[in-house]
Amino acid sequence: MYISHAQPHFDVIATSEPTSDTVEVSPSKSFDDDDNLIMHPAKQRSCRSWRFGQCFKSTRYKGLKMAQLLCAVYILLMTFRYYPNGLIDPSAPLGQWRIVDVWNSENTAAGVIQLEGDPFGPKRAVVAKDRISLMCLAISRISAFTMYPCIFLVFMTKCKATINFLMTTPFSLYMVHDQHELHSFCGKFLAIDVWVHTLFHCLRWGLQGNIDLLWTNIAGITGLVALLACVMVCLPMMVQKLMRLMSYEVRKFLHITFFYIFAVALCLHNKTSAWPNGGYNQVILGFCIVYYTLDAAYVMFFMTEMIETTIFNVLPSGVQMTLAVSDHFQKAYAQGGYGYVCLPWVSKNQWHAFSLFEHPSNPNLRQVFMLNVGNWTKEVHAQLQRNTVRPAWIQGPFVSPYNNALAFDNTICVATGIGITPALSVIRAHRDSRRINLIWACRDVASK
Repeated sequence: MYISHAQPHFDVIATSEPTSDTVEVSPSKSFDDDDNLIMHPAKQRSCRSWRFGQCFKSTRYKGLKMAQLLCAVYILLMTFRYYPNGLIDPSAPLGQWRIVDVWNSENTAAGVIQLEGDPFGPKRAVVAKDRISLMCLAISRISAFTMYPCIFLVFMTKCKATINFLMTTPFSLYMVHDQHELHSFCGKFLAIDVWVHTLFHCLRWGLQGNIDLLWTNIAGITGLVALLACVMVCLPMMVQKLMRLMSYEVRKFLHITFFYIFAVALCLHNKTSAWPNGGYNQVILGFCIVYYTLDAAYVMFFMTEMIETTIFNVLPSGVQMTLAVSDHFQKAYAQGGYGYVCLPWVSKNQWHAFSLFEHPSNPNLRQVFMLNVGNWTKEVHAQLQRNTVRPAWIQGPFVSPYNNALAFDNTICVATGIGITPALSVIRAHRDSRRINLIWACRDVASK
């Protein structure tokens, strides 16, 4: 049995045969437009599991964890070998390892080394004179290298155009269906890992009397900037009180802006001249920044269109939009999916994600239903006192986590309220070839 909580108030339970075994996929970002994140029971369990560290015992994302393990083994081998293959002082006997600048004792006293005695080379703050310092260095370097797979996936899981393309290729067989949950998983790991990395570097510097490296060395300065940026990235998305106090638009702006700052700071954290004993930041982060920006630009210029004659039907509980999308839009994703909607007569800077479903009598039309629950949707409802036609921008369509319903022959759609919208596309797409059951619960008649 497969259970997905990827959208609010909607589950897809798909089975190939009756079974009591269940595998739960944690929820993705809410497609609702309101300013408050809707927490589902599954997501609350997911959040609690981070509190107790249970996520690391999970069997999810085995490929990611294997990549992190390989990165950790690699940097340990590159660090704890005798120079020039590693960083260990060749004159230090086994059991008395140390990492010092063998050419310049003044550098060692300052807590830095210059490889090959190059006086113009970068000063790397990796001096470790005793076992405790070596242990601190090992932990900080492992935490740094295990970030790389997560940083890559944090960017790639938000490359919407790329994901749309990959889902049409055999590569989709190996992709997770809930990209946002993977994004969230990697983001939480980074939030913890950055602190671990910083803590053990500072502990080592403090024990050796070189804490001034935090503000005098480029690695310390950029690391501090990255740490502060990471705080601004994560807190508005993870702390419930801040999520209630701050609007979605503000949180999204902080999330994206400070992650760019975080990524740029890491690009400058060390130089490629450190390769192969580090120096991958500029290559990995540089690639991710450029690729994500190009993907976002492609979505903006080639997957966004204005519908001049969007029909708005005003209902007591919300607003229903009917959009005559282009042939290109229809071919991009024939059934369902989701898209971002911008209504310039409400706000030119706000784009909100909604599930898309086909018009029951005209499959070439796409419909969106906005429940009157959030600040933005309330403003839309207030400006539309009657049924009317106004322009709207639509961006998409993007692959929905419910696309994997086609892998099963017996599907049970469980929805409450507005959660019926993604179920409609699943039903329409597979009603002739699969057994589909719908369980729909509403608070009141008006919500229907």
